[in-house]
Amino acid sequence: MPKPARLPPLSPCKNVGDYLFLRGGISRWLWRVYTQRLTPGGRWFALASLVFFAYGGVSLQLQGYVLAGYVIALWLVAAGAMLGYRPRVKLQAALASRVCAGETITAIVRIEQRGFLGGADLFLLPHRLPPEIDAVPMDGSPVPDLSNGRSAQVRIGLLCGQRGAYTLRGFRVESGFPFNILRSRQTFPEQRRLLVYPKFTPLGRLALPIGRRYQPGGVAMTSQLGESFEYRGNREYRDGDNPRDIDWRATARATKPIVREWVEEYMLRAAVILDTHIPARLGRKAAVIRREDFERAVSLAAAVSDHMARKDYLVDLFAAGPNLYHLTAGRSLAYLDQILDILACVEENPVEPFDAIEPRLAELLERLSTVICVFLQWDAPRRDFALRLQSHGISVKLIVVREGACALDPALDANLLGEIPVITKRQFDAGLSQL
Repeated sequence: MPKPARLPPLSPCKNVGDYLFLRGGISRWLWRVYTQRLTPGGRWFALASLVFFAYGGVSLQLQGYVLAGYVIALWLVAAGAMLGYRPRVKLQAALASRVCAGETITAIVRIEQRGFLGGADLFLLPHRLPPEIDAVPMDGSPVPDLSNGRSAQVRIGLLCGQRGAYTLRGFRVESGFPFNILRSRQTFPEQRRLLVYPKFTPLGRLALPIGRRYQPGGVAMTSQLGESFEYRGNREYRDGDNPRDIDWRATARATKPIVREWVEEYMLRAAVILDTHIPARLGRKAAVIRREDFERAVSLAAAVSDHMARKDYLVDLFAAGPNLYHLTAGRSLAYLDQILDILACVEENPVEPFDAIEPRLAELLERLSTVICVFLQWDAPRRDFALRLQSHGISVKLIVVREGACALDPALDANLLGEIPVITKRQFDAGLSQL
């Protein structure tokens, strides 16, 4: 994910290094002090202190110097407490490793007091969150006052705004004791991987022109759980038969070895191809719109994969970003989570993805019943790709996710390739129950 070129928010949980706006070491250090060391009340007090210092520096009256001296004394005591009265706790955190975009994941943290002086004004915060994840509440969750050896469970939310693979850097416990203007803290670095899935609406119906095709090796080659070959009947034992297939009851009746005969199954197998192409030479506004289309296409691919995972399908997912992803799922080969893991990580591609996908897809053409293509554009390269697939006797279902007109009119190719729906932002936001 590219770094955001904006000023970091005032949340003390953010990692300043993830923002391009603050490039220099001094500016980042000052921002960390302002957002992470100063409490919200401390920021206002810092502004008031500047006024006192300015007044005390220009005024000839004794009262101005006295007021500035009191302010300096407060800052010195707060700074001494920040350095010498750090929290002394032990922390254990538990949270899920996967969540859907737009949802809030709850971290359950057990905090045990280890300091003899006890804890006061303690707060729990995530440590250096990426820009796409926010703490709920923004300034952390309060920790109950604990005596030495006592513990408590504290919950804090993580709002995941955008799909992707992120690294959580741990948690920290802070204290504003004694004046709640400066924070002292104890950090617990512990890297955790968090996958944020694309947000999607489950499809109630997906119309597919599909038929079963023979899979070499049958179900045994595609799944080791839940199914077996179709039972045809019994016959006499032949050399090379598996002894495990001997029907002992029939053997006892016939007084000669009898084996069960199985037939390898024909199965439904579909490929989902996600278009990741976003041209590099787009204008700023056009690039933003195209990236929004791409995110909706990823969500739609997730909805299609989810629908087929709930049905009797083998699913081959193809997505070519900077890396080519290919996963075969269904029939216990892989769970839906593994498909969503890929869709959480897939990135845009400045070059056409078909040169990378077609060689891998060619290996499966004889086994595929249908191919579902989720495109970002309808143009000559995509039309030719769909026609090449159709020439191999494969049913093709095409879906275009795009805001604005396509390079070619999809309606003109409906006779050749079937209806090609164009999903706009308005249709997507309204929710797609069927395709």
